[in-house]
Amino acid sequence: MLKDNVTFLKKKYPRLYEELATIETDNLHSNITIEHTKDNHKTIKVKKDEKDLYVHSKYAPLREAEAIINKIEERDSIDENSHVIFYGLGLGYHIDVFTQRYPSTSFSIYEPSVEIFRHFLDNVNFNKSAFNNIANIQFEFDTTAIDVFLGKILNKTNKKIVIVDLPIYENVFNEQYNTFLSRFKELINSKRGNLHTNYVFQKRWIINCMKNIKEILTTPNIVTERIGSYKGKTAILVAAGPSLNEEIENLRYIKNNGLAYIFSVGSAINTLIINNIYPHAACTIDPSVKNQEVLEIIKQKDISEIPMIFGSSVGYETLENYPGKKYHMITSQDSIATYYLRNYDNSAINVIYDAPTVAAATLQLLYVLGFDKIILVGQNLGYRDKKRYSEGITYSSIELTDDELEKGIWVKDVYGNEILTNNSFNMMRSQIESYIKHFSNLNVINTTKGGARIEGTEFIELEEIIKSCLNEKVVEEDGLNSLEKNKTDYDKEYLLTQSRNMDKSYENALKINKEYRDILNKIEKAINNRNYTQAQNLYVKLDKELKKIENNDFYKTFILPMNRVQYKILADGIESFNEEKNPHEQGNKIIKSFSNFIDICINDIEMIEPIYNEMKGSISIYAESSLTKGV
Repeated sequence: MLKDNVTFLKKKYPRLYEELATIETDNLHSNITIEHTKDNHKTIKVKKDEKDLYVHSKYAPLREAEAIINKIEERDSIDENSHVIFYGLGLGYHIDVFTQRYPSTSFSIYEPSVEIFRHFLDNVNFNKSAFNNIANIQFEFDTTAIDVFLGKILNKTNKKIVIVDLPIYENVFNEQYNTFLSRFKELINSKRGNLHTNYVFQKRWIINCMKNIKEILTTPNIVTERIGSYKGKTAILVAAGPSLNEEIENLRYIKNNGLAYIFSVGSAINTLIINNIYPHAACTIDPSVKNQEVLEIIKQKDISEIPMIFGSSVGYETLENYPGKKYHMITSQDSIATYYLRNYDNSAINVIYDAPTVAAATLQLLYVLGFDKIILVGQNLGYRDKKRYSEGITYSSIELTDDELEKGIWVKDVYGNEILTNNSFNMMRSQIESYIKHFSNLNVINTTKGGARIEGTEFIELEEIIKSCLNEKVVEEDGLNSLEKNKTDYDKEYLLTQSRNMDKSYENALKINKEYRDILNKIEKAINNRNYTQAQNLYVKLDKELKKIENNDFYKTFILPMNRVQYKILADGIESFNEEKNPHEQGNKIIKSFSNFIDICINDIEMIEPIYNEMKGSISIYAESSLTKGV
């Protein structure tokens, strides 16, 4: 390698350098070699299937590079708000052309071939000006490289992403190329989905947790009270996919004979109840107002025999007037419980990670409770006969629209056939698969006829499971209802101390807001007077105020989680503010972004004040009454 490239990689990409150092030069494939072109430049020859393929033109690679960038310009508009991913480095001719035309546009490079990457390092200097705006470099050293590379880019930028590939790569590295594009689409969809979810629910999650604190303090924490208690037993996780209709009699037989614990997730409770099957628990985590409709059938029929297991960030309306027992689990969205609650033995509160589907969250719960075998029923995660849900659901359309069918994507089902699904179901499936992969020694069986294939599960029809495995009673007489006797005893002294500390943080937050606003007003005045030196000094003070916000408990617990999307946009934008060369433009951008952020925060503080006072009242009543009784 060129010495400059060694220094460059060691300094900026040490992990990449270490990976490269472990690869023996002697082991590099001899089918990839350097050749001189007709116009006295260099190209890379790849021998594949007895054919010679050239990464760059063997006649005029510079002219070819111009044509590649011209074609990209016809397809996409590129500016400083774009981030370009070059799939295929080669010898970098196309990157030279690109950077000459777009000197202010950032880019990253992904090279699927370590051999080609080595040839580049031997022949081209990374320190030349063409690589000034490079954000990330990666070559494919193992199967995790793609996700690591794309994850860094997608987490760091909100810019439009444009992929530029060297045309020959689709032929030479066909499988790797298709995998890269597939993972890019999946991660983009996931990011969009997460961003949308965060934007829609960021305030609801926190308001729910504040409203639900009373229920959390007066109901058992099922994880704390029953962790590991169901070893050797089987749980059935019932979802509302269309295939659930075919399993009603099998589930009735299992319930009547106590052969497994049945946990209903989401809308499946409606199908079970209209068929007179009461699961051992109904699980719910959805933070939306609409979630109350899912369990409305239980309230309407005044069914007291079905316990509800709720995530602490669930829509607070769902808990109101519920006739059965209620057990809680603290979810990862709950910054309030994390701050206020502690067990008497100072042990950490167990947390169930929030997920895009209640099935994934419940899968975590069942694993923590100790179930050795989990059977999935009605977990279609795809369409079946133009239906998305099982029968009995009245608050959402069961039938698919023509538009949904047209936009569907194809995945493999449990039989190896192709079925239609959508991005939302696909994300749910990926989440479930990641949990199954993470949970060691957990046997997950998918009985969903015609459902999407879920990696890590074995497909066996429920009739066969009943015959081969479910042959003795394992359910306790009162199911999960005995848990009501074990109300979780959180540390009440700690609860009161944290409540008093939070009051102080609240008062401090109001002072920070005033100081933050004063600094912004001074910056605006300095910019208008073109006193840019004073403005630069004030930016330092503004940064200190932002750090005070980040370290303030009231902000950390309530306001920043409520505005996580806006906060990330502000944090991501700081780098671009620093890159702005025009001091007037820089000042105006800073004023606008920081003003918008603090305005939203101040409005939210005012909005949650009555909810905060209500929450404090619930904490005080619970803790002080218990302490008075000597508990």
